[in-house]
Amino acid sequence: MKKKYSNVRGTIDFSPQQNFIYESLRNESIKLFNLYGYKQLILPFLEEKSLFIKSVGQTTDIVQSQMMKIEGKDIVLRPEGTAQVVRYYLQNRLDKKNSFYKFFYIGPMFRGERPQKGRLRQFNHVGAEVIGSNSFYLDAEIIMLALAIVDKIGLKEKKLQVNSLGCRKDKEKLSKYIKEKLKKQKNQLCPNCQRRIKKNPLRVIDCKRDSCRKIVNSLELEKGHLCSDCRNHFDNLLAVLDDLKIDYRYNPYLVRGLDYYTNTVFEITSNQLGSQDALGAGGRYNDLFNQLGNIEMPAVGFALGVERIMLALGQTKVKSFPLVFIARAGNELENELFSVLTKLRNSNIVSTCDFRKKSLKAQLRYGQKIGADFVVILGEEELRKDKVILKDMKKSKQEEVKLNQLTTKIKEKLKNYA
Repeated sequence: MKKKYSNVRGTIDFSPQQNFIYESLRNESIKLFNLYGYKQLILPFLEEKSLFIKSVGQTTDIVQSQMMKIEGKDIVLRPEGTAQVVRYYLQNRLDKKNSFYKFFYIGPMFRGERPQKGRLRQFNHVGAEVIGSNSFYLDAEIIMLALAIVDKIGLKEKKLQVNSLGCRKDKEKLSKYIKEKLKKQKNQLCPNCQRRIKKNPLRVIDCKRDSCRKIVNSLELEKGHLCSDCRNHFDNLLAVLDDLKIDYRYNPYLVRGLDYYTNTVFEITSNQLGSQDALGAGGRYNDLFNQLGNIEMPAVGFALGVERIMLALGQTKVKSFPLVFIARAGNELENELFSVLTKLRNSNIVSTCDFRKKSLKAQLRYGQKIGADFVVILGEEELRKDKVILKDMKKSKQEEVKLNQLTTKIKEKLKNYA
């Protein structure tokens, strides 16, 4: 018996319909990135393992259990994009050429975790990184841009949470506070969090287990750990968000799962996703360049999960290109059909036909099945008069159109077609 093959667990195939949504998201993202002045980077899937250990953090879930390694090599499939962009910046000594850069990237990431709804081993990110400024207005721009991408694809139901971790010293102060507060309740935490208290107390706040969340939520965090500069930065950001009428919730328990974050962190969530509710997230990482390249360079960015957004969209319809389907009344009209099909395509009209030798009724049934917006019917009697039948499927109306006026007529109809 032949082996039945299926996709690898933790990966998904995009159907043509899903791919259309993906391409729509990708194209709308690129338009917005261009509008905001960002330039695209295309980076390799493979990176040195040490890059992520040093940047993401030794005690994070990504490094502890999720990196997909190449056997026998200190190489991994990239789990996230920020460290890659920083590596690219440092490798090419961009600090010697300019002092301010705005990059974006779109592509697959890989994590070897237990697959579940919203968590895949191969998934796609749309991300942006801005390097060279510590302006709170830039934090606001990054948040605006992330929200605009999600909104543009048609997902209206979303929530924004924001917090500030403060600078390196503030984070150290917060870590000591958490460690001290949780000391007496250590045995009630999960085994992972018991280890985290020793090595990296901030990771306890990011734990998703209900038992740990209950203990963490009893901590009084607020903004007490922030120095005056970091508090001013965050208060100014919130004032800008208020001025922009961007709805947000201040969440002092939001830390994100990566160690490189400092100051502003944010997360965009959707109730459509269940427990794994994050559509994307981002924030500042002002110390990462110092960790990896021994230079001081402020930076901020975000990443959106494509598959998460597609899940949240559910049955929401994404506007597609109007489709023209061409049918013929007999197989002897194949030459005429192909000629019309070519003329429409040369006029940039999205069009197709059924190349099988089917009856007119079967062709029309197929055209309806693939969602044709207009149908052009070629019949012997009409062609003798140099005419065809043009049917508007949405309005269920049809008319005879002169063959030499067909492209013009369709273009006129497409102008007001939604």
